[in-house]
Amino acid sequence: MNWLDQVLSGTPNDETLDHLRRAFNTWLKSTTRGGRNAGGKVMRASSLSLSRCLGLPERPESVRIKRRDAYLLQASLLLTVDPSRPWRMACALHKETKRFMSHQWLCWCHLRHPPSNASDIDRLLFLATQAGGGTLPKTTRSYALILKV
Repeated sequence: MNWLDQVLSGTPNDETLDHLRRAFNTWLKSTTRGGRNAGGKVMRASSLSLSRCLGLPERPESVRIKRRDAYLLQASLLLTVDPSRPWRMACALHKETKRFMSHQWLCWCHLRHPPSNASDIDRLLFLATQAGGGTLPKTTRSYALILKV
């Protein structure tokens, strides 16, 4: 999904452009002329969906959740919690997101990009909140599921 972030930010690299080129070529070549079935009736032409060729889920909401969760996972790696204690990591991430949502997000929600002076964790939480449509999970259990505890 890193390629999607690059496309959305307007900074695709060569690898991303190659991925898009292959996906569009696959999609364009997937359409076939409708044939006839055994009874002679013309069958509808079939083709792959563009989202499938790009490697995306069919629903945009699923993509938003995947992006949000990827940012949250990156943010969890910045926490000073022992990685061998996954539940504590989920608790710490939940605490950080509550802190962020109660103040930083309220100040930054109108921005398109996180401020340049934002800490690394706040930058990732900003991107996660933006990808999540302005909300983040509300329970520690939700964070544990994201972290695959």
